[in-house]
Amino acid sequence: MTDSARQEPAAGNWETEIRRHAADPAAFLAVQSVRDFATIGLRQDGETRVETEVANVQLAAAGGPSVRITGCYDSSSTQVIDVDTGEVVPPGTPPRYVWDVTVIRYESEPNAPWLVTTLNPLTDQPC
Repeated sequence: MTDSARQEPAAGNWETEIRRHAADPAAFLAVQSVRDFATIGLRQDGETRVETEVANVQLAAAGGPSVRITGCYDSSSTQVIDVDTGEVVPPGTPPRYVWDVTVIRYESEPNAPWLVTTLNPLTDQPC
């Protein structure tokens, strides 16, 4: 979802779509990132890839059933482009690093969706 939003950050308000897949604080951070792209005049070209594996499942967790996922976030096929100049902006993070993700089932919500709640980029851990 964030790839699509960053490819066209000024195309509209992406918050509703992002919140279909994520809850706070992950949703807030994703929305802010897209807004920053639009404000600064950047867009993404290309798609990221994420390879994941389940690290832990807690079906009886206090905050609701949760799954912790680790994976490799790979942005090597993407570029950030300055909309005004068309120039490529140098990346601020390595192209491949470990991601630690938590997904929680919101049983009180209609259809009890599983939503991403944390996206912890471990940029000092290459994969």
